[in-house]
Amino acid sequence: MSVRRRTKSVRVRAPDDTGFTLLEVMVAVAIVAIALVPLLRLHLVSLDATIWAQDYTTAVMLAQKTMTEKMAPIPSERELGERKSGELEPGEENGTFDEPAYARFQWQTLIEEKEELTLGEAIRPLEVQRIQVTITWEDGQRSRAYQLESYVVHVVQ
Repeated sequence: MSVRRRTKSVRVRAPDDTGFTLLEVMVAVAIVAIALVPLLRLHLVSLDATIWAQDYTTAVMLAQKTMTEKMAPIPSERELGERKSGELEPGEENGTFDEPAYARFQWQTLIEEKEELTLGEAIRPLEVQRIQVTITWEDGQRSRAYQLESYVVHVVQ
């Protein structure tokens, strides 16, 4: 009895052409890099717009708060002496906010002298007083501002 052994033959394979060459990989990386630059710029612009909107919203809120504080303590006639109830003291003031979150923001108020306004003979004259609140803040190297105006109207007796 003879035993036959099978021997495995070793085949040498030709180089496989299914991979990528270094040049192809470098071209693909360059294309991706070129495409990512505008996308990253767009992301930065979006972040800047979000920060600007947040600052602007804060300025609006602070202006409304300052306006309310200026108009809220309308003194009674007893406290006024010669002035009328509801009349605000004309003048200009400015300052900063105490809260650390609003350290970049400053306020300025302007209360003008009252003016008499006549609309017609049948209507009693009105006294109008303008109140202006300006909020300013630094945004990088730029100075920004938001202005809020209101009017107090009194019927002349």
